[in-house]
Amino acid sequence: MTAKKFRDGIAEKIRDQIFGATDGTISTLAVVAGVSGANVSNFIILIAGASAMLAEAISMGFSSYISTKVKEDILVARRGRSDGEKPVSEGITFWLATLGGGFVPIIPFLLPIRAHLIVSVILSMVFLFSIGAYAGKATGTPWLKKGLQTAAIGLVAAAITYAVGYGFSLIK
Repeated sequence: MTAKKFRDGIAEKIRDQIFGATDGTISTLAVVAGVSGANVSNFIILIAGASAMLAEAISMGFSSYISTKVKEDILVARRGRSDGEKPVSEGITFWLATLGGGFVPIIPFLLPIRAHLIVSVILSMVFLFSIGAYAGKATGTPWLKKGLQTAAIGLVAAAITYAVGYGFSLIK
């Protein structure tokens, strides 16, 4: 294996981990915030969050497997060889990263605390900031800026879905 191919493989793995973790966190946080905005019980929020987390992880894992397999099949058909990517490994990486990221926003709903949503948002922002900062360091871009951007995206998603959930609570 050449040094370039090795570096490209590491870049792909980091990309998959960052993609899965941010997607899992943001999508689960958005569901939790939206359902919280509708002013329902914490048990319902926990069910919705856990369902979203599992659905997203399963979808991302299988989608990654399928797309990597298709890419490999195309390369074999066109060039007679593949790039050596492993569809099962790719799928598992996405599944685990998405599952891990998606678990972060539901942690507070498993604990006997108050202000579940606020704690969920804070934990998610810290996690998303950390992922962004890591991405910044890995790419040589300003880690603080990248961390803040990543956290801001999650916060915007949560605010929008909370507002939608709150809007629905007004008409029930």
